[in-house]
Amino acid sequence: MVGAERSRPGVAITRDEGPDGPLTRFLRDMGARVLKWGSIAFEPPRDPGPVIEALGRLGEYDWICFSSPRAVDAVVSRVRRAPVGPRVVVVGPSTAAAVQEAGWPVHRIPDGATGAGIVEAFRAAGDAKGKRIFFPASAIAREEIPRGLSALGAEVHRVTAYRMVIPPLDAGACREAVDRGEVQVVTFASPSALQGLREGLGEELYGRISRELTGAAMGPTTFEALKRAGWGRIATAKAPTLEGLARVAVDAASS
Repeated sequence: MVGAERSRPGVAITRDEGPDGPLTRFLRDMGARVLKWGSIAFEPPRDPGPVIEALGRLGEYDWICFSSPRAVDAVVSRVRRAPVGPRVVVVGPSTAAAVQEAGWPVHRIPDGATGAGIVEAFRAAGDAKGKRIFFPASAIAREEIPRGLSALGAEVHRVTAYRMVIPPLDAGACREAVDRGEVQVVTFASPSALQGLREGLGEELYGRISRELTGAAMGPTTFEALKRAGWGRIATAKAPTLEGLARVAVDAASS
């Protein structure tokens, strides 16, 4: 049994999820051995007042813009039913799935699963000018979406809906897993996960892992972050979903 377990491809996940989380399940179903290298977690904003106030008047907006499943969770956990009036735009398939699972409609999904894609979708549709857009995001979200939509004439109300925290990471256990050859691929669903792993491991161990292991990115934004961070081998999911991330990770670990 031990030999069979070690023969399975080893994939480390940096996503914050429990033992039966979606990425873990996909990987196990595909025959991978999953190592938990959780490098980021999410908590409510320190001051929830602004987001609570904004959610109380969602009906006043023309659009709600979700740039991650976490943003969806932060909103639907406080608002049980989809508001009447505003339309919903999402960054990509994973975020769309989170919205639909909550029973909310999705009206626009751009190509590419990037913030630039959202801006381009509004540019192509020509319907941003004069519209009020609610943008719930993390405390460290980039300005690409609000800046781009504002340039198109929209009034963007950005509110911190959640914040990222870096949980303790057992760097020694990660080092031992690499030493024993138990992990071939590390998965990243966002640039924030990369940042958290780098801080948790320290520069020496991070440098070794980025040289020796394959980094699996869920989408182009995360791919670019890995590239800038010096990752030597990068595999990018064909579909920017957790299932797509699991598939590309298993394929890379088995090759």
